Amino acid sequence: MYISVERNNRGSLDIEQYALNKLIQFTVNSSLNKEVKDVSVLTHLHHDNLIYVLIKITLLDGVRKIEIDEKSINKSVEEIIIKTLDLKPKNIAIAYSK
Repeated sequence: MYISVERNNRGSLDIEQYALNKLIQFTVNSSLNKEVKDVSVLTHLHHDNLIYVLIKITLLDGVRKIEIDEKSINKSVEEIIIKTLDLKPKNIAIAYSK
């Protein structure tokens, strides 16, 4: 998969966010178990080349308790963004819903 990364005339990055979101979503899905219904990813690239990532994890109905290692998810998402874009994300947030 190729992700187009270009600098526009103001020096800001232009990236294909859909491909980046799918890459992050695949990374998160590989570290989760079967108690998760859906994972959605939102990214926002600020004009100063700052990347903000929101990972929304939807749990299956009836799940009372789940153990998720947020540190490892943050680390793996940060690594994949650094490898892909050569930028460190400013913030990675994880939200849960039922």
